[in-house]
Amino acid sequence: MSEIGMDRRRFLTVLGSGSAVAGAGGLGGTAMALGGLFATPRVLGATDRGVLVESKAEYGGFVVEKLTSGRFPYEVDPGVLAPMREVDNVFSRNGWDPARLAELASAENVTARNLVEGEGRLPNQTRLDYALYAAAWRHASMGGSRDYEWDGIGGQVRGAGLDRMGPWNPSELGMSWEEATLATRHAALFLGASLAGVAEMNPLWLYRDIYSPTSENRERTITVHRTEDRFERTDDAWYIPESMNRVVALAFEEDFYGISNSPGRLASAATGNGYSRMAVTSSQVADFIRGLGYRALPAGNGVGLSIPIAIDAGLGQLGRMGLLVTPKYGPRVRLAKVITDMPLVPDSPIDFGVTEFCEACMLCADDCPSESVTKGPQTWEGNSVSNNPGTLKWYTEPEGCYDFNGFSCSNCKRVCPFNKPNNSWLHRMIRGMIEGRLVTADKAMVKLDQASGYGKQTDDTEFWSLDGSQSITAREKM
Repeated sequence: MSEIGMDRRRFLTVLGSGSAVAGAGGLGGTAMALGGLFATPRVLGATDRGVLVESKAEYGGFVVEKLTSGRFPYEVDPGVLAPMREVDNVFSRNGWDPARLAELASAENVTARNLVEGEGRLPNQTRLDYALYAAAWRHASMGGSRDYEWDGIGGQVRGAGLDRMGPWNPSELGMSWEEATLATRHAALFLGASLAGVAEMNPLWLYRDIYSPTSENRERTITVHRTEDRFERTDDAWYIPESMNRVVALAFEEDFYGISNSPGRLASAATGNGYSRMAVTSSQVADFIRGLGYRALPAGNGVGLSIPIAIDAGLGQLGRMGLLVTPKYGPRVRLAKVITDMPLVPDSPIDFGVTEFCEACMLCADDCPSESVTKGPQTWEGNSVSNNPGTLKWYTEPEGCYDFNGFSCSNCKRVCPFNKPNNSWLHRMIRGMIEGRLVTADKAMVKLDQASGYGKQTDDTEFWSLDGSQSITAREKM
């Protein structure tokens, strides 16, 4: 396919801020200095749905189709799809649903079995592993909820007087809104996100009510209202103005070697570290936006559904295991978001062949110990009250997923070929798939990948022998 010449400013205009470096003019020229990770993707050619691009920095070497004209890499049934109730997700149901409470009460205490009875010496469940797990979860479990405050301005935003300056206009610095969007994405990466994108806020992805239990009523919820201008949280309702119609989606890479220890305790540490980073960075991004004079509502798993928001923001596609699959890190990410009224330019959704590949691969389903990942085709509804019908996808069984090994399993991520850094055969296959829109993956290549040892559980002793030299802080060397 022949390459198409396209300057940076035109690329920004056509595809949203994407990963392109801002063009010249005013401070826009300095955006080039900001963005080593934002080198303009190489444009390979046009398609009937958008533009094919590749960027090792942002997409890990994959060919990606940037979708334009309001297209998304999924199908919905507008007559069925409705905003989900937070009270129905499996985490909420663990606090009120009698069936879930009975299952949890009868479940084995894996910490007591592994750590106490095993005297901290069981392979992949050692005291050393548990100590890292506890440290990784600290902020998420103890301080994270405070970081998701969304109805006030404090700290240096107020201390510096930024809250008294009114909404910022990028033209004051000779910048366009495309360039200001790029700067916001750069700020998100600077503050700790691994990936960042912007989407128009689809109200279908917001919870229609928020789970807010009391000691008297464990099923209690409060209604979310989309209002003209009211931005307030009360004891009985949340008010989110319709002007807050942009959302910054944030992805946080989980450590490759930690996840490869699944279902060992180090995989839980990788997960917990993602949750802690979610809380810190999303609140910082919210303060960055507040410092520019706009409203911001940071959230982790709450407020709305993070996966479809991240898909809309161009971070990846939905995989068979029910998780976001990103080009650079595969499904090995945790997600947060910041909803705002800052008029950021939405990014383009992407397609890099995940659906076609997942139709044939099956590794996540084969290696799911609780059989929570389906081996069947995509459907319009699932079998659990915690599934939200109306989207054509693979629905998982969240109860079994949560209950296995004390919610300490990442086997689906561990075995996914998209998870593997620098997976050259997969890069070649996806290039052919997306350029030719092939409908199946090559099962022989998948089996060959397994035969080479990829996807097997990494023992914790190997993890500790790395001495941090190949952690996510050194991921670009992998």
